[in-house]
Amino acid sequence: MTAPWDRRRRSEQARVEELVLGPWLPAAVGFSSTWSQRVRDAGLSTRSLRSREDLALLAPTREVDLLRDSGPGAPGLLMRPTEDQIKAHATRSTLMDIARSIRREGRSGQRRAVLTEYKPIHVHRGGVDADLAIAYSRRDLDRLHRAGARAAAVLGLDDTDYLVSAVPAGPTLEWWGVYHLGLGSSMLALHPRGAGDPLARAIASFRLLPVTAVAVLAGEAVELAATITESAEVSCDRVDTVVVVGPPPDAERRAAIADAWRAAGANRDVRVRALWAPSEARAMWAECAEGGTGLHTYPDMEVLEIIDPQTGATSPSDGDLTYTSAGWHGSALLRYQTGAYVEGLSDDACPACGRTVPRILGEPLPAAWQPAITTEAGGERADLRGAAVVLAGDPAVEVWRIEASPTAPRRRTHRVLVEVAGRLAQEDADGLARRLRAAVGTETLEVELIADPVVVERRVEELGSVFADLT
Repeated sequence: MTAPWDRRRRSEQARVEELVLGPWLPAAVGFSSTWSQRVRDAGLSTRSLRSREDLALLAPTREVDLLRDSGPGAPGLLMRPTEDQIKAHATRSTLMDIARSIRREGRSGQRRAVLTEYKPIHVHRGGVDADLAIAYSRRDLDRLHRAGARAAAVLGLDDTDYLVSAVPAGPTLEWWGVYHLGLGSSMLALHPRGAGDPLARAIASFRLLPVTAVAVLAGEAVELAATITESAEVSCDRVDTVVVVGPPPDAERRAAIADAWRAAGANRDVRVRALWAPSEARAMWAECAEGGTGLHTYPDMEVLEIIDPQTGATSPSDGDLTYTSAGWHGSALLRYQTGAYVEGLSDDACPACGRTVPRILGEPLPAAWQPAITTEAGGERADLRGAAVVLAGDPAVEVWRIEASPTAPRRRTHRVLVEVAGRLAQEDADGLARRLRAAVGTETLEVELIADPVVVERRVEELGSVFADLT
């Protein structure tokens, strides 16, 4: 018998992953115009993709790649199957649901079953500038609900808690993640803050409920506590959990948040725990109640990797968190580079709670390689990882690095510089610069050829290979 989702051995997790990926990958590729084309371009067949090893045959993709493929919102990610495609690629459970619906309701039942599985009925915006539309089917919302229940359990929350969320309403993973956390755990939850509302809008809820848990954007956690401190009309004396919605804070910031809530009257042992995932993900991950030992993920709902932004290869340690939306049907992401820097993934059991799911370690840094730069013509978004698309694997290139930085001290404009050492002549620089500008997405990019590879290697050691410092 399979253990609970958060207590499975690695062998059990691998078996469940195989059961999810095996039928889902062919459907995700076959039903999506973006992935169908990318698989054809890679010389692969839809039916050949069945496992994590098969998935690794696909090149990682970035947001800019998906937007170039099908335009704003990336509608090519949507799974839009025809009847013949469903017969060829749909999972066995989906086909059985359709067959049962046909027996009960005839042709209308078939349509209803297909709509339940695949028709997008809910969207949140993802990507560094919210340019991607991440779609959910009716079946996906059941999974989001289940993921919310899991996150609540990891945080130590249950149906006896009273939650107030100060996360502003909107088409974001943060808002919907907290909303389904409340629903999934059957706790009583209030979400009083509308889009554009001030933070203080959440204060009145503390008069309505004996609040035990608060969800608040990470950057507003101290401010909300201070607002409560200044108010003579509300109390937070039962609050024992503050859920900061965003990347896990460092120890100093975590302590400052806890101190602010104690000063506001919260429980002396108040816990500060994070709830976060990249904006393109389908569900949010939580730190466990027992200790800040990393974000606990859902290995039966996603495949996570770390990619080295310089080489595009899988990294055994830190790098770019890369996401595959295994089992989700509204839209599909395959080996999507989120742009979030993470320190590593651990498959070891959590030393605090004992859960065996993979944990994201450290303090993730979203948009680590996608700086918003200012040029004489205005603002634009660069993607420094694009340099690897051009340079990684080039036999004429020995070592390289890319950096975004101010054009001069105290200047508000920026430049992007690529330093390259190898068997390249000066006449090669112009053509290389054109390709790099297209891949990185900025006309401010300059290429500097360095004669001595050791010089570039030293700068990589000192500053990093893919580096943005706009201060």
